[in-house]
Amino acid sequence: MNKHFLYIIILFSVYFSKAQMGGGWPSGGGNSGSMGDMSKLIKGGGKNLNIARMYGKILDAKTNKPVEFASVALFWFNKDSLIGGGMTKENGDFAIENLPPYGGYRLKVSFIGYKNFETKVYIVPPNKIDQDLGDLKLEQDEKMLKEVEVTTEKAAFVMSVDRKIYNVDKDISVRGGTALDIMKNIPTITVDGEGNATLRESTVQIYVDGRPTTLTLQQIPADQIDRVEVISNPSVKFAANTTGGILNIVLKKNSKPGYNGMLMGNIGTSDRYGGMGTISVKEQPFNVSLMYTYNSQMNYNTGFTKRTDLYKGTVLDYFNQDNLTTMANHFQFGRIGIDYFINNRNTITISENIVAGNFNTSDVQNFDFLDKNSAKVNGGFRINNSQSWFQNYTSQLLYKKTFPKVGKELTVDVNHNYGVGGNNYQYNTHNKDINGNDLPFSPDLQNNLGNSNSNQFVFQMDYVNPITEKSKLELGLRSFYKNSLNDNYTTNYSYATSSNTKDTILSNKYIIDDVVNAAYINYSNYTFWNIGYMAGLRFEQSFFKGNLADKNKTFQYIYPGDLNTIQNSLFPAIFLTKKFGSKHEVQFNISRKIDRPNFFQAMPFVMFSDKKNYRIGNPLLKPEFINIVEINYNNMFEKGNWLVSAYGRYSEQPITNIAYQSAFDSTVLVNTFVNGQNSIRYGLENTIRRTFFKKLTATANFDVFYVYLTSGIINNQPSTVSQGWSYKGKLNLSYSLPWQMTLQINGNYEAPKVIINGTGREQYFMDISLSKMVSTKWVFNLNVSDVFNTKFMGTHLATDYYTQDLSRRREMRYVKFSVTYLFGKIDVSIFKRRNQKGGNPNMGGGDGLDF
Repeated sequence: MNKHFLYIIILFSVYFSKAQMGGGWPSGGGNSGSMGDMSKLIKGGGKNLNIARMYGKILDAKTNKPVEFASVALFWFNKDSLIGGGMTKENGDFAIENLPPYGGYRLKVSFIGYKNFETKVYIVPPNKIDQDLGDLKLEQDEKMLKEVEVTTEKAAFVMSVDRKIYNVDKDISVRGGTALDIMKNIPTITVDGEGNATLRESTVQIYVDGRPTTLTLQQIPADQIDRVEVISNPSVKFAANTTGGILNIVLKKNSKPGYNGMLMGNIGTSDRYGGMGTISVKEQPFNVSLMYTYNSQMNYNTGFTKRTDLYKGTVLDYFNQDNLTTMANHFQFGRIGIDYFINNRNTITISENIVAGNFNTSDVQNFDFLDKNSAKVNGGFRINNSQSWFQNYTSQLLYKKTFPKVGKELTVDVNHNYGVGGNNYQYNTHNKDINGNDLPFSPDLQNNLGNSNSNQFVFQMDYVNPITEKSKLELGLRSFYKNSLNDNYTTNYSYATSSNTKDTILSNKYIIDDVVNAAYINYSNYTFWNIGYMAGLRFEQSFFKGNLADKNKTFQYIYPGDLNTIQNSLFPAIFLTKKFGSKHEVQFNISRKIDRPNFFQAMPFVMFSDKKNYRIGNPLLKPEFINIVEINYNNMFEKGNWLVSAYGRYSEQPITNIAYQSAFDSTVLVNTFVNGQNSIRYGLENTIRRTFFKKLTATANFDVFYVYLTSGIINNQPSTVSQGWSYKGKLNLSYSLPWQMTLQINGNYEAPKVIINGTGREQYFMDISLSKMVSTKWVFNLNVSDVFNTKFMGTHLATDYYTQDLSRRREMRYVKFSVTYLFGKIDVSIFKRRNQKGGNPNMGGGDGLDF
């Protein structure tokens, strides 16, 4: 129905309703006064007559191309009361509906990189209540465009003296992957053979949205990550066990009104496939987000172990082993989050994460025992099959309150995590003579059944108060409690008797209680010569208890145990910062941290790896205390910036890996953890980012460092000292091709490095990715990981009693192709408009802010 005709019907309906009430049109003016009286009538009933509409298209004045997401706002003609507005669509169209059908207005259009546009618009009934404003053209603001260009160049990797920010959406190589794939590309971060991320040769703590998490890097989808913040020396606001720094993973959040989401699917070699779907809807007072992802992959890897046993420099025998490993992993992740905006300064967030996965591994080991003349004595093969699964549930309730004073806020966070898992390991060993016949008691079959569950509770409260423009006070409390139960039942099968016998050494049932209570205070201000400082102190009370229930053994530690150990619970930190102009900044910081033994380091149960090596925890481990110092210099220039960091760390009773000969069989190495006497590490790190020709961006990182390690005395074997220099580097190249295509190349190299009784093997690999975007909705990505198939990891150990070379790899070279579809609409009144269609015509009109 034509809106003009609808307008006339409404007027007549009002007329007859007033006539029935004894009103009718006012008299005295005849026809000459009808329009004036009509205007009064419309104004008097305007809340029910918001039927006017205006629309148009926003174009770039220079290129005549549509301007997407430009802000359009409509104001009353003579005041700043907002009537309506919104954002332009992909094609530049906009429409403002539900307007009063009369009056004068001011239309304002703005978008970053353009000069503001303003025009006057009049609505005169009945002919102009549905107005086409035509094509409105925005002039480019050359000065602002230059500023935007500089900002865009720094967006991929932003460096400052206290943290480095890696924006994930700029890394096309990780689409369809996990957080672990992201870490491989971040300057200064190294990923070891077991998938652990390290910073300057130390294990980092994983945080999600500023809070510690139980999730591993492999359990966080890369496409849900907005950015990663690398904090090398955290302040007292963070837990004191962040000895290796923090990787704070900031997840994507929906900050725009309306809805948006994505659908993604990927497929690759080695049976790699996966998919993800997300959607977020925001309309005051709620913001709701849903996400689900699934990933599956296969890996076929090879490795070797070469061992020489010695006695006073003379060769006794040799042991050689080749590994062929097949790993099949399946992983699911789901999340729901709800933000409730009570008002402008109070927000409640409720979220639930559900993670599940299963991992199946088959490791075939072919081994040979040789005499000192390299003649084969015997050999055989071993098949290790394992199936494991886990489920993890995390619930969070977060309250945030802000104040009229800018920067002042209070946050209270309550978190509960429940995890459950199980495993079934089977080790089948066939010992053969030189003719290939089974030796006595061969084959040897061992089974291990295990299950575990854990409950974790965390309460945290943080308060920030900017006392003045330059000074700030921060206070906080945190309480952490975790209870975990693990039950492992191991049996040895006898083919002779066709029966299973319990292995009392490898069977364990243990319960762990872990408690950490903390409080901190942090104060920052500026002193003479405009030097900024931040000084803080954190107190942590820690309690750890392990109970081997089936063996009636317990072990525990508590800090502080008494007043004489109170210093073991105090962790100070001092930061000094000085800026020289707008392009140079220098920072000095020093702090004290603690590294407590983790689950696998402390548990005294045996984990076999092969016939010549096994791993066992050490319940006598004590916490490691670390003193960290840094001096940073950041130089920002027109096309990038250069960050130099000189760092050092001194560790008291450091927790370190060590291997020694078994007391029961000198040909078997026991791999465990001990408290060394001391550890010193220092180095110089350089990270530089430079943009060339507006299309090529290079980010390079080079770190050279010195390590001094002392093992301590264990199993009556003398203490050893290992020391030496090493270095590593990364290079990332990103080139913008025509047709909205991007090429990215990542290269990594790590030189051999010092470990206890040996060196770590050099590592190097290169990844290549190509991305294509179509109409801002579709993204196609092709990724080749480990192009030259060189991603091997290993160690070389050498003592007076043996030498050993070991090589392993986590994943093989693969090719992966992914397709992503992006959708969404910026709309401040999705549900309000729906209600309006159901009979409420008041939305969006008057002097309100409903847009």
